[in-house]
Amino acid sequence: MDSDISQNGETKAAFPNRESTLNGLTPVPTSVTLSAEQFERLYLSPMTVRQSSLAKKVGNPTPLALGGFVITTTPLACCLMAWRGASGNGVAFIGPIIFLGGLLLLITSILEFIIGNTFPCVVFGTIGGFWFAFAATMIPVFNAAAPYSSTSDTAAGLASEGFMNTYAFLFITMAVLMLIFMICATRINVVYTLIFLSLLLVFLLLSAAYWQLGQGNAAIGDRCVKGAGASLFVASLLGFYLLIVQLFESIGFPCFLPVGDLAALWTRKQAKARRY
Repeated sequence: MDSDISQNGETKAAFPNRESTLNGLTPVPTSVTLSAEQFERLYLSPMTVRQSSLAKKVGNPTPLALGGFVITTTPLACCLMAWRGASGNGVAFIGPIIFLGGLLLLITSILEFIIGNTFPCVVFGTIGGFWFAFAATMIPVFNAAAPYSSTSDTAAGLASEGFMNTYAFLFITMAVLMLIFMICATRINVVYTLIFLSLLLVFLLLSAAYWQLGQGNAAIGDRCVKGAGASLFVASLLGFYLLIVQLFESIGFPCFLPVGDLAALWTRKQAKARRY
């Protein structure tokens, strides 16, 4: 059965055709009516009038990215906070970072691009790319940190002052990007906005930690690393919550979990501006 999206952002089911009725077949409605708020809860993107026809025929890829995000960030946050003696700043999670963080987010970014969701495509693509870059830095074959060590050892290079003072600029750049994403997310919902706020704090604290450690201030640097881990842990918890919301919505679970819809606030402001 075909379906279409009306101008007010709702998906409507088409009426059964005469041929199927004559054959004694009763069509089963498979389309779902989505309000603008429901669309934004599922796709983490503002509802637009022009939606890709493919979006009506394929599943929602967004939970895939959220799953990869929480599986990667949760253990990494515990590592940064040094729980149960964890250490290494994520070296032990190179595999999960590549295949669960980077790969799943990249796949989702491509799928979001195909169905026409620009904002999630950019978010998942850039964060997935960061995970790939972060993991590659710690892999000896890429020779990113070894030149900073006199013995050409990657582990020693990762802990060197020169490397830390240099790598901190990547975290600063990611913090600027998270700020932009956070501003854009205020068009969608509160939970999504808080995730980017938490990630903003993560990258700011990591950049501060690397600069402090690069100057030999180990005590302050370690506290900043633990603070970054705590902020990342908050982001992972929010990611788990958003994942649960999306999965409940996808299977029609009879439980409504609020995400703090912000689209209505923007709509009211736009309507008020048009009146004046």
